[in-house]
Amino acid sequence: MKKINFIIFFFIFAFTISFVKAQETIFEEARTVYKREQAYGLIIHTSGWGVNYRYGLYNSGFTRRIFEGELVGLKHPKEIQSFSSIFDTSNGYVFGKLNTMFLIRGSVGNQKTFISKQSVRGIAISMVQNVGLTFAYAKPIYLEVIKIETIENSVVIERYDPEKHNQANIIGKGPALRGLFSGKFYPGLFLKAGLNFESAREATGLNAVEVGAEFDLFFQDLPIMANELNRNWLINLYVTFSFGSKSTE
Repeated sequence: MKKINFIIFFFIFAFTISFVKAQETIFEEARTVYKREQAYGLIIHTSGWGVNYRYGLYNSGFTRRIFEGELVGLKHPKEIQSFSSIFDTSNGYVFGKLNTMFLIRGSVGNQKTFISKQSVRGIAISMVQNVGLTFAYAKPIYLEVIKIETIENSVVIERYDPEKHNQANIIGKGPALRGLFSGKFYPGLFLKAGLNFESAREATGLNAVEVGAEFDLFFQDLPIMANELNRNWLINLYVTFSFGSKSTE
């Protein structure tokens, strides 16, 4: 967790410094009236990483309505990588982990620019607020386990069951895609608020870094771990690197 937080704030600091130095990116944006924009982004948050897509419709030169979709991975803070003591070449696995969790989010919100590019060396700073639905998808974990037979032992792939699998008979993690379509969805609500720092060398380009906080609330606990307390809410800090374009049509 501390390592992820350090990476996030390092990227925030480095990107902000590069914007301040890039004075040549300033252009007369106020003369252009945009109607829409779209951007693709990479998200790094305190529980994992993912991708997003944002589509914006301008209400004025400083406000826009935004529609956003995100797909991110989610890790439990108590996940610890383990290795089998039986085989040196075994795959690592997380003991006690029931499901691999993905979050699928759809939201709508507003983005309001309160500092234009002309004011701060070519950087536009805006506030983003989103609300929407989130769906956690729990993909079951499969493991390679050793079966003790009367004649000889064999290795099989089984869905993790804390009642019968332990560190004595687990060899390693099974195929990553096993059980991909046999998972379960957990619906919930999603809120996000952040600051967006935008700059680009071309007037129709869009390069931005966004930092903020996300809150997910589910209607039941998310079954990530078998031996740890799971919960139905999440709070994450995030940073998003976005690249896209603006249009006047």
